[in-house]
Amino acid sequence: MQRIFLIIFLIVTTPAFAQTDFNSEQFWQKLIIMQQPPSIANEKDTCIVVASNRAVDSGKLRFMKEITGRHPQLHYFFIKAQGEKWYVYPMQNLQQAVSYMPQQNRDWLVYTEGMGKIFTTDVDRAMRVAGQYNVNVLLLDYPSIRTNRKRTRNYYFAIKHARHAYRDFAPVLDTVYQLRKAHFMGSNSINLFFHSMGNNLISKAVQQKKIKNINKETWVDNVILNAPCVKQKHHTRWLNQIDFAKKIYVHYNPNDYTLFGAQFMTVKKQLGQKVKNPICSKAIYINFNTLVDRGHSYFVQLPGREIIPAKAVAHYSKLFHGDAVSIHNTALYQPTKYEGIGYDILP
Repeated sequence: MQRIFLIIFLIVTTPAFAQTDFNSEQFWQKLIIMQQPPSIANEKDTCIVVASNRAVDSGKLRFMKEITGRHPQLHYFFIKAQGEKWYVYPMQNLQQAVSYMPQQNRDWLVYTEGMGKIFTTDVDRAMRVAGQYNVNVLLLDYPSIRTNRKRTRNYYFAIKHARHAYRDFAPVLDTVYQLRKAHFMGSNSINLFFHSMGNNLISKAVQQKKIKNINKETWVDNVILNAPCVKQKHHTRWLNQIDFAKKIYVHYNPNDYTLFGAQFMTVKKQLGQKVKNPICSKAIYINFNTLVDRGHSYFVQLPGREIIPAKAVAHYSKLFHGDAVSIHNTALYQPTKYEGIGYDILP
């Protein structure tokens, strides 16, 4: 009976794979693989850097698979949008990819997504975040859905890859740290943004003691845990270990409809939904419920979706540009009544 209820619950509350068919031939044809080095990008071009641990299917239209290889390896890309096309330039390493970004001194956002993304979906999200917030984006891309599987099997597929992602991407964070120290990634702010299941990357990296190299000094402005799909119990044990960030933000929503599904699947309260005391003294907890009701993804505007509240956009814009939000501005925030944990962002 419980399993039947769960399946019905997921069907009702989980969004469809995508309102845009990101796996269609038409959409994949937007991506043009380039063999020659990129020309100097115009400052008005939207550009991103991608590090991906997906297996590659060279010569195929869908050249990035929905799985990792038996021995995953990282692939780097510099991607530039021009007109309706995305020009994809394979790179030897992260430093080379970063070197082609047209405005090195823009604020940087290292961005990890959650469940339900094939390569095209992830790139689309990163492009939209870069354009909407005028930031340089480094996307950490991992497989989080199989388009030929149903929701329940996909949950287990996605959570497995999210929990293993730290193995491939912790070294990328090490490299980002070294590039920043060597002034190859500008001198303005740098911020880490983990959405939903993507929060497993940072939680596992800390728990598995893979942040030692980047945790020696404070060099990141904001670490943003957005609707984290990780268990909330004992989250302070790993969150308290983060010393490399000036500020840590935990965004939660007690009525998050997507995380209800994750709670049923794991029988564990999720940090992005049912956060409880004790909490991390280093972190600022923001309750989005009064602003977004049952929402889960409310940081980037997507076609066919409801318009994101302006106050959410303003909140994320501050964080993505390295600023601290004004939690004591009573026109924008107020102490939350939910368990007394943090602040409500007001409508």
